[in-house]
Amino acid sequence: MNDSANILVVDDEQNIRLTLSALLRRTGYTVTTAASGEDAVSLFGTQSFDLMLVDLQMPGINGIQVVEALRARGLDTEVIVLTGHGSLESAIEGIHQGIFDYMLKTSDPAQIMSRVAAGLADRLKRQRQSVLINTIGQAVQELAGSGIVMPTAEDSHPISSGTGIPGHDRVLTIGQLHLDTWHQTATLSERSLNLTPTEFRLLLCLAEHSGQMLSYTQLVRCAQGYETSELEAGELIKPHIHHLRQKIEPDPSAPRYLLNVRGKGYILQID
Repeated sequence: MNDSANILVVDDEQNIRLTLSALLRRTGYTVTTAASGEDAVSLFGTQSFDLMLVDLQMPGINGIQVVEALRARGLDTEVIVLTGHGSLESAIEGIHQGIFDYMLKTSDPAQIMSRVAAGLADRLKRQRQSVLINTIGQAVQELAGSGIVMPTAEDSHPISSGTGIPGHDRVLTIGQLHLDTWHQTATLSERSLNLTPTEFRLLLCLAEHSGQMLSYTQLVRCAQGYETSELEAGELIKPHIHHLRQKIEPDPSAPRYLLNVRGKGYILQID
């Protein structure tokens, strides 16, 4: 299935576009190219892409801005950012935008193709999970309509691995915060929150354990589904917390809801 995937290559350097296009087509992918960020953004309204390879530094609209435009349209295209030089700041910004990978243009072509395949596999996995969740949701609704009583949720949930979704609660309510786990939508004080999938899972994990501190590693395990060191987990989680605060806090510089336990983790407290 991945071999027929539709891939967009965005780079202002013609030789890079030609090289990547040739490699991808040789593997069996369908390839579209754009010579600028502006051209790429215009394509989002007419075509859908499974994966995008985008140059970080381009005149006009740069790579991160292209990704922002992609996400603003609600598109789930997997993204790999390519750049001629490493930058911690741009890599962290990439994490904010849900970028799958961040690679140097000097990377071995085989390595780039490997990450493309991994990115497509990751997207396919997410799509299958989404279909499964929708199917389960429909089944629950049918059971409810038939009069069959479903089990009630436990007062507390264990830290799950990778799902962040309670066993059978459709809507989780903590004070003025409402999380719809089937549609992955969130509202706070009747205001809709525009969250990325990772931000939603992270907020859901915190909400499931409202009032309890979750360590960096617990949050990575719950929201991302893998184990990592406390130091690395902190670096992964902090950018997402920063963006969550921008979206849920009345004053992000003085958090009321998402509280930091210095050097350890975070607590969600919503009245």
